[in-house]
Amino acid sequence: MACTVKEIVNLQIFNIAKVKAGTAFLDKRQVDWMAVIESPVENFVRKQEFVLTTGMGCAGDPQLLFQFVKDVYESGASALAIAVGRYIFDIPAEIIRYAEENEFILIELPWELRFADIQRETMKEINLRQEQFSQNAIHIQKMLIDFVIQGKDLKDILLYVERELHCVIIFADSKGRLKASNEKPEEIIQLWNDLEVNEEMNIDESVYRQVQMIPYKNGYLLKKDIAAQSDDLVEGYFIILVENNTFLNHNMLQVLESLSAAVALWISREDAIVRTEIRLRNEFIWGLAKTPDRSLDKNIQSRAKVFGYNLNIPYICMAGYSENLDDLTKEQFSGTDFGFKSIIYYIEEEVRYAASNVNKQVAFTFDNNRLIIFLEAQSDTQSIVHHFLNLVDKRLNMLIPGILFTWGIGMHKDGMMQFYQSYKKAHSALDIGLKLNSPGERINFEDTQLNRLLLHLANNAEVKDITLSTIAPLLEYQEKREMNLIDTFIAYDNQNGNVSQASRVLNLHRQSLLYRLRKIESLTNLSLDNPDDVFLLKISIKIWLTGTLKKDREKNYLQNLSE
Repeated sequence: MACTVKEIVNLQIFNIAKVKAGTAFLDKRQVDWMAVIESPVENFVRKQEFVLTTGMGCAGDPQLLFQFVKDVYESGASALAIAVGRYIFDIPAEIIRYAEENEFILIELPWELRFADIQRETMKEINLRQEQFSQNAIHIQKMLIDFVIQGKDLKDILLYVERELHCVIIFADSKGRLKASNEKPEEIIQLWNDLEVNEEMNIDESVYRQVQMIPYKNGYLLKKDIAAQSDDLVEGYFIILVENNTFLNHNMLQVLESLSAAVALWISREDAIVRTEIRLRNEFIWGLAKTPDRSLDKNIQSRAKVFGYNLNIPYICMAGYSENLDDLTKEQFSGTDFGFKSIIYYIEEEVRYAASNVNKQVAFTFDNNRLIIFLEAQSDTQSIVHHFLNLVDKRLNMLIPGILFTWGIGMHKDGMMQFYQSYKKAHSALDIGLKLNSPGERINFEDTQLNRLLLHLANNAEVKDITLSTIAPLLEYQEKREMNLIDTFIAYDNQNGNVSQASRVLNLHRQSLLYRLRKIESLTNLSLDNPDDVFLLKISIKIWLTGTLKKDREKNYLQNLSE
């Protein structure tokens, strides 16, 4: 511990000194240094400094002496010792009263006591105490590193430092997770938050870098940030409750710095373990998803049990993909491996949080920048799935603002050990959603019968030729005149051929819409009054909208027409 004024005045050299004010606070004032100061004080006195003076600049002027004592007190000095007998013969009662009222320690020294001798003996004691504490701090630092190497829990590490510093320490990260030996860490966190917003409280940040201090009862509360050691680690902070007038000094801060380093090392070690566990868990689920006809044998069951999965229940699969993930994560997760891989562990945590909210089992993996989620299925599966995905999207938007995922959903038969087939269906539904350019949509495989039929047709060479020959004139006209006749026909067809309703949907004048419809007929040589022609145009547009027809094929065909 640091030296107190009481320990200094108990030195033999102070035997003939007299404490004139502040006796009750001798053991409550810390001394970091001793200095000789004469008037004026200005900014030459530091906090927690033991000041010696002869009063030379105040000789014969009680008011000057009073102002000098006041300035020393307001500078934050621990005590003031005035040598009497030459410039000051008696310390005025007014000054002693002022010191008592302000709990300031005032000491009278006989003139014959040399300042050099006082400083030598005092600094010897201070330096001895600091050396002892530094050695202890080095020992604590070594012990903390040993604790991390031995795999001790963070709670044990905090408890060790608490016993050394006689305080209570709470560690919290930015995700709200707490570590403490105290039974109610949330109360101490809340206490800091309440005091921090109290305008009457004075938060001292001026003396110690990265440390905030708020007085509390007979002690104080500290908040110290802990910086992450890499881009992948979550930053955190300590809340330290110090009671019983324990002093905050540089030696104590040295221990807190050692604790910060040890905690960062502990987090790094735990992070590596967690990542390994997550990787093995994800590989297991991906193995189920990519392997057809996988049976629930003893090996699969034992591995599932190790990873905490229950394979004896049905699962529905959701496959998700985001086109804007890399762009949004370049700045937030900057580094050599930004984007999907660097944040997949955070994403999995949000997925598991959402599953816990709907009270369902969940299994998670990823492949080729796609999220693959298997969620426990029941009779109300569809409503649960959408509630679950709402939570996932909300949580991911909190993690990466602006992120937008497209989801494909699929479940084969009853979902019991149907990981492969369910994934194939979800994957197919997602592909359809991406080809239809529907970012943020959720496509259920069971609702994609028409799309799957159109995709199958689009892969037939003869169907491709018929489709392009039908809509190519419309595409060519659109490129030259910037008039989208395909959207015009879709709106017209959706309104069952009602020109008035279609014109309102397109925000066009009726005559303008009729002109466009006649243009469609003249370019395609089809009649919109002929049901067969309408069907041919409609099916051609639907196949073209699947995106399967390659753009280069389109361009080549249009070039041939123009030649």
